[in-house]
Amino acid sequence: MKVERNGPCPCNSGKKYKNCHMNMTDKPLLDASIPLESAMNRKLNNNSIKQCIHPNQDECKDGFIRAHSIQNNRILKKLGRNGDVYMIRKVPDETNSNLVSRFKKMGRGVATTFNGFCKHHDKELFKPIEDEEYTGSTQQRFLFSYRAFSFEYHKKAEAAKLHKTIGNEKASLVTDDKYIELQRGYEVADADMHRTKSLYDAALLSENYDEIDTVELFLPTELPLSVCSGFYLEYDLHGKEINDLDNCNAEVALLTLTVFPSSGKSVILFSWLRKYSSVYSELKQQLLALDEAALKKILNNLLPSYCENVVYNPEYIDSISKFEKQKYLRVFGIDSNHYLAKSIKKNLLKPTEYDLFK
Repeated sequence: MKVERNGPCPCNSGKKYKNCHMNMTDKPLLDASIPLESAMNRKLNNNSIKQCIHPNQDECKDGFIRAHSIQNNRILKKLGRNGDVYMIRKVPDETNSNLVSRFKKMGRGVATTFNGFCKHHDKELFKPIEDEEYTGSTQQRFLFSYRAFSFEYHKKAEAAKLHKTIGNEKASLVTDDKYIELQRGYEVADADMHRTKSLYDAALLSENYDEIDTVELFLPTELPLSVCSGFYLEYDLHGKEINDLDNCNAEVALLTLTVFPSSGKSVILFSWLRKYSSVYSELKQQLLALDEAALKKILNNLLPSYCENVVYNPEYIDSISKFEKQKYLRVFGIDSNHYLAKSIKKNLLKPTEYDLFK
């Protein structure tokens, strides 16, 4: 992208390009003196955000904490092996030059955590799902959805901060078309997230838990995984477009997915704000009509295509064949704009080359 000296800087600082990024010197994005994975983690930590997402900021106390998006004692302990679970992370390959998706062992004390709440609000707000068995109450359904949204809200804010930092450290990138496209995507996502947050906040403060519409499904066994994720589902189960993510001016509707083992079965919660019930009305009927086999097919396709915040039981993943793990990780690592990703998302009922639910 060609930028005029006296034109606005693409970073949206409000300054002219000549007074902003034009004369900045590129710096190394990662510390080359330490291993690549350590350098990446340091970069992420330096761009982390500590905040409390709860709308009653004047009640915050006891400091910001690394809150669990998936319950530690109730779920992670059940899924763990010697205190560890698996999550999928980008790690350096054998050449230490490229990043690949791999199952990575993580202590359950840090798995699925984020700096999104103060200690007071994390403890008090989520008591009905932390300390009580799941009964399917409207309050519990709301809180599971609210926590999934909060996790996504926080992670997108951190990703946007990291993107801005990269542009400041390597100034030549701000004129790169891909960088500018990503920046525009973060700006659109930020507006969507703040609009969604205002609706969640209003429902939370008024205790109007019916503002969340939920499809509650069950599988008759305890799955070896748990999910807490929020995303914009692009197509329903028949391949019909739900959210137009290519149109920056289109209003999109967030869907949250929560999956966890409980009392000999597994609970699957698909949730969205009632404001968007018309958007998801056909999907709701499709989900309610699923049998067990079809539900497993959808989850096999949905999890690697949309969900990053998933914990897996290590013993189960270790028992899966190398072939199946490679196929699953390949889908997980596909760029969201790749034609294969689009094909999978349009065909969520299609059989997969792996099976997480044997």
